[in-house]
Amino acid sequence: MFTTNHIKLSIVILITALVAMGCSTNSSNNGSATIEGSVQPESSKQKVTASSVEGAVVTAARVTSEGSFETMEGTETETNASGNFMLEVDVEAAENIVIVAKKEGNEWRGFLSSEVENGSSVTLKPINTESTAESSVFAEVVASGNADIVQKSDIEAVVTNNVASEVESGLTSSAQIAAALKNSAEARVEFYSEMMQDNSEEALEETYELLAEAQFQLESELAASSSAEARSEAYDVFIESTVNAYVNAGLDASATAKALEMWSRVTVNSMTAVSSEIKNDVRAQASLIAATAVDLAVQAEAEATEMSESSKQAIIDAGVELRSDIEASAGVASEVEAAFEAYHDEVRNTMESDTAFEATVILNIDNEINSDNGAKSNFSSSISGILKASAVFDVYESFFTSIQGTVESNLSGSSESEIEAVSQIMILINLAS
Repeated sequence: MFTTNHIKLSIVILITALVAMGCSTNSSNNGSATIEGSVQPESSKQKVTASSVEGAVVTAARVTSEGSFETMEGTETETNASGNFMLEVDVEAAENIVIVAKKEGNEWRGFLSSEVENGSSVTLKPINTESTAESSVFAEVVASGNADIVQKSDIEAVVTNNVASEVESGLTSSAQIAAALKNSAEARVEFYSEMMQDNSEEALEETYELLAEAQFQLESELAASSSAEARSEAYDVFIESTVNAYVNAGLDASATAKALEMWSRVTVNSMTAVSSEIKNDVRAQASLIAATAVDLAVQAEAEATEMSESSKQAIIDAGVELRSDIEASAGVASEVEAAFEAYHDEVRNTMESDTAFEATVILNIDNEINSDNGAKSNFSSSISGILKASAVFDVYESFFTSIQGTVESNLSGSSESEIEAVSQIMILINLAS
């Protein structure tokens, strides 16, 4: 459930989804897909000119099982004066395809989503240093045999311009990033398996398809953008579309928030051999996605209670502040944690002051959760250093169950729906704080 504060963004999502559909429509050549794009050496998040790459040779290449690039015969074109190109590629002739542009000893790459089909026309975001680093990470994902679970949107979410610069300079290993994304992707698979049971595979595949649509939409918008504001808005829409992918595939808002917080935490915790600057960059990006999911889920749960409209608005405002604080944090662990703690305090205080609840009961619940031997302390100590998917889920499940029990014992006379809503809110505001 989205509030009126998200109407503007939802309209943007609808419009850009229509644009994305237009960029993946049927092509007249059903034996190939039409790939359109441009070569721009700088970051796609910056304003650039591409005249310096006129005449770059553009080809398609398959990523081998060793992670190398093997040119596909019959796929070659050149960029025009603006750096733009159009390339016909039989995407059924190979799995895991990368678009490669070369000129005067320079090479840039961008890779295709596995959802691209023959007969479609797809617009890639500008090919540059960032997309080249993403392709390097993708090649490592393929080489490790994890291309079926690590999505292009996962790589998009964590490879920033700063990360790309370190990958391309050799200061950060693309294999390290690929390994981190493998761990978080496995945690996602485990989460779906446990939460969706018999429908897990179908729901997961639908999530992958919707994440690919979010990625198509982002790339189309970035290719068409002409201002920093437009690019920033495209990334904002991408984040919310990422959250929506989980919801529309069958998870409710709270389960989506838990899944994305888990994905975020495992990704960051897996970054053990990178610089603090790169880990901070990844933490900032991953935490923003998790925060968006948590915010929307808490809003949805608040709607299920009898809290006043002013209290619900206060919760909306707290979510806005949470995302703003994370964006300003530069991904520093203490500042990200402080942002989630401030959000926790604001939501809890709002619940305490609302006549729908007894203030002392809400306070008792939260104090018990945050006591020395409470659910939060046990969760924090148990999750540290754990990366194996099944073990990660067990720790999360224990945390959820403990808080559920605490709420039930303190709200024994309340309705089932109120107990459920309060339980989910308490889980969500304590999960990352």
